[in-house]
Amino acid sequence: MHTADHITLAVFPFEDLSLQKDLNIFCRSFSADLKTELSKFRQFGVISYPNHALSSDTSFTSFFDELKTDYFIQGNFRCDKDVVRINVQLYNTHTQQLVWGNRLEGKLNNLDEIHENVLIGVVGILQQQINYDLLSRIRKRPKVEFKAYEHWLYGVEELKKGSVENDLKARQNFQKSIEIQPDYSLAYSGMSLTYFNEWSCQLWDRWNICKSGAYEWAQKAIELDDQNYIAAMVLGKIFLYDGSYETAEYYLRRSLMLNPNDPETQIQIAAYLVYLGLSEEAVNLYERTMQLHPIGNRANLIGSFIFFELGEYEKAASLIVQSKNAKWADAEAYYAATYYHLQQYDKMQTYWETFLDTYHKLINHGKNFTQHEAIEWLIKINPHKNKTNLESFLKFISNGSLEKYSLQNSRQLRQAVSESYFLKQKASWKISFDGRTIYLQEVKGFYDIHKLLSQPRQLIHCAELMGTTLVGKGERIFDSKARQEYEKKLLELQVEIEEAESHSNFLKLEKLQVEYDNLIEHLSQALGLKGKVRESGNPIEKARSAVTWRIRNAIARIESQYPLLGAHLSNAIKTGTFCCYQPDRNLSWVTS
Repeated sequence: MHTADHITLAVFPFEDLSLQKDLNIFCRSFSADLKTELSKFRQFGVISYPNHALSSDTSFTSFFDELKTDYFIQGNFRCDKDVVRINVQLYNTHTQQLVWGNRLEGKLNNLDEIHENVLIGVVGILQQQINYDLLSRIRKRPKVEFKAYEHWLYGVEELKKGSVENDLKARQNFQKSIEIQPDYSLAYSGMSLTYFNEWSCQLWDRWNICKSGAYEWAQKAIELDDQNYIAAMVLGKIFLYDGSYETAEYYLRRSLMLNPNDPETQIQIAAYLVYLGLSEEAVNLYERTMQLHPIGNRANLIGSFIFFELGEYEKAASLIVQSKNAKWADAEAYYAATYYHLQQYDKMQTYWETFLDTYHKLINHGKNFTQHEAIEWLIKINPHKNKTNLESFLKFISNGSLEKYSLQNSRQLRQAVSESYFLKQKASWKISFDGRTIYLQEVKGFYDIHKLLSQPRQLIHCAELMGTTLVGKGERIFDSKARQEYEKKLLELQVEIEEAESHSNFLKLEKLQVEYDNLIEHLSQALGLKGKVRESGNPIEKARSAVTWRIRNAIARIESQYPLLGAHLSNAIKTGTFCCYQPDRNLSWVTS
C-alpha cells in the first residue's frame, strides 16, 4: 500500500456540532485546509473522501476493511460564541487502532494557531516515516490575520459557483482580505482566479482585459510567496494562451513541485499538459488525481479530453456519461468530435447541436452567430502547441472551410510581437518586460545577456562574450568558417520551420524542430567545431564555465526582483561553448 517513504492518508470532513450555523464555513474549511497543508509533504499521498463515506449505516469494522489508505483523520468542530473546541483522531487502518487523538480549544480568531497544533500533532506521530526537518515548515508558515482568512474562505466559496456575479462577489472578499493583510499571498491568487474564471470561462468580449488582470494578480502573489502553487498554475495557463509554451511548462511543473498532492490543481494541470503535447504525462497525472480524489465529474470530463487527444476514442467516450453534468463550455464539441472519430454520426450531430446551443447562450449571450464564428472560438480557446485530433472533425463539420482559417493562424495571433527593453543606463540597467520595468545594479552577466538579446536565435561563441580569441594547444579551436556553415544550416532550418507552420504541416514541423534543437544542443555541448574532447585547463573550457556562471548569476539576480522575466530568460537562454537566446515566442528587445 505504501513504500518506505510514502504514506497514504485520508482526511474526512469534520463534523460540525456548532449551534451557530453561520460559522459552518470554518468547519468546512478546517479539514480542507488540513488536507492542503498535509499534501505539501511529498511523503504523503493525501486522499479526499466525501461526507457520506463515514455514514452511520456503515459499521466501523467494514469501514476499515474498505478503506484503501494507511491512516485516516476524522474529527468534530464545535463553536460556542467565540470559543472553538476541536476533537481530532488519527487512526491506523491496518491495526484498526487509534494512534493519536487530541482535544484543542481556543478563541475563534486564533483558529490558525489551533490548525498549526493539529498539523504538528499529526506529522509528529508519523515522524519516523518522514523527514523530521519538514516539521519546521509548519512553524515557518506566515501568520494570517483571522478576518483576512475569513474573507479568503468566503471568496473561495463564491468562486466555486462559477458565474460572473459570483466572481465579482469573490473579488470583493479577496479585496477586503488584502486590505486587512496586504502581504497575504493567497488573497492575491484568489483575485487572479476571479479574472481567470472570467477570461477562460465567462467574458469572451473582455479577453485581453481579464487575461491581464489574472496575470498581474498572480504575479503579485508569486512575488509575495514564491511557494504559492496556485499562482504558479495560473501563470502556467496564461503563458500557455500566449503561445509561450516553454514558460508555461516551467510554471505548471513548478506548481506540481510545490504541491504534488492537491487534486484541484493537478486535474487542471493534466489538461494543460495535453495542450503542450504531453498527453502521456497527462494520463499519469489524471490517474493519480483519481486516486487522491476518486469522485468528481470534472475529473472524468478532463479524462475524456485527455484520452481523446491520445486517440483512445472508446475510452474517451466511456467517460462522457459520467461527466455530462460538469461545467465546461466546449465539452460537447469534444464529445461530438469523439463520436466523429468513432463514426457514430448521429451522436456526433446531437452533441454538436448541443454545443452550438451552449455557445449561443453562454458565449454569444443569445445573439445570432454563424457556425464559422463558433469554430473560430473553439480554435481560440484550445491553445494546442501541436496538431490536435479536434482539427479533422472541425474540417468535416465545416465542410472543409476550416482550411480558410487554419489553427495555425490562431497560434500566430497568440505569438504577436511585443516590445521589451534591456538598456544600460550609467551605473544601472533598465529592464522592461510584459509591461513592467525594473532597475538593477550592474553585474558582468548583464553584458552577456544584452548581446544575446540583441542577436536572437544567433549562436555566439563564449570567446566572443569574453571579448577574447581563445587558442588551445597552439591551435585555434574556434573556427569562423565552420561557424558560418553551422549558422547557415540553422537559418535554413528556421526557414523550413516557418514554411511548415504556414502550411500546418505538423508532422514535418515536429521533425524539423527536433533537428534544430539537437543542433543547438550539440553546438552548446561541444568544445570546438572539430570534435575535440574537453580538457581540464583548456582555455575554451574555462571561458565556457565563466560565461555560463555569470549569465546564470545575472538571471538569478533578475529573478529575485522579477520572477516572470527570470523564468523566461532561464528557458530561452542556452549556455555552453555556444550561447543563444532562443525565445518560445516572438519578442522584440530594444537594446540600444
